[in-house]
Amino acid sequence: MKFKAAFVSILLCYILSSGFSQNNDWKFIKKSDGISIYHRKVGSGNLKDVKIETMFDSNLSTIAEAVLDVSSFNKWIYKVDYSKILKVIGPNQVEYYNRIDMPWPSSDRDIVAINKLYQNPQTKEVVSEDICNWKGLPEKKDLVRIKDFYAKWTFIPTANGVKGTYIFHSDPGGELPAAVVNLFIDEGPVNSIKGLKRMLKLEKYMNSNSHNIVN
Repeated sequence: MKFKAAFVSILLCYILSSGFSQNNDWKFIKKSDGISIYHRKVGSGNLKDVKIETMFDSNLSTIAEAVLDVSSFNKWIYKVDYSKILKVIGPNQVEYYNRIDMPWPSSDRDIVAINKLYQNPQTKEVVSEDICNWKGLPEKKDLVRIKDFYAKWTFIPTANGVKGTYIFHSDPGGELPAAVVNLFIDEGPVNSIKGLKRMLKLEKYMNSNSHNIVN
């Protein structure tokens, strides 16, 4: 357990000290349905990091319930058609698997990641981080394993609701047309957030606080 925690910390430090965080030049792209979208160029190719800001009309515990419900990822995360928990590492920390349905003729992808959710007891801010752990499960012959991925949700309570900031970085791997890459950059995160907002209306999340989040 201690080794796993140390590994995650080292991996996170590496990611945050790499090209992912060296450039903070976010470019505003658009605002739609209360969702503000920013891009940041990665290297010399077509890849871009994505940042999205939006407000949630839900409390923190409801959001945490939905974000950590791995078995329901396929109901709101863009193009995810199957998800499962591989391992419970500790309180509010799991290793999980996602299979991603890619547009034909591209090969479907899959990903293994570790999610950790934690709350600042003073500010009540909730953070959910997903760190790629692609070696956590043997690769499948008919799928392309995503080996470069990081995502972070920050939820901050305000007088007008919960402000959510989402940062997403991923290299889907393999050969993909620029149009497909841009599809996942432009439509993926926005559709996922819209899906998350729908999920937050479900009573099973509204009436539960299994992760002991302070609202």
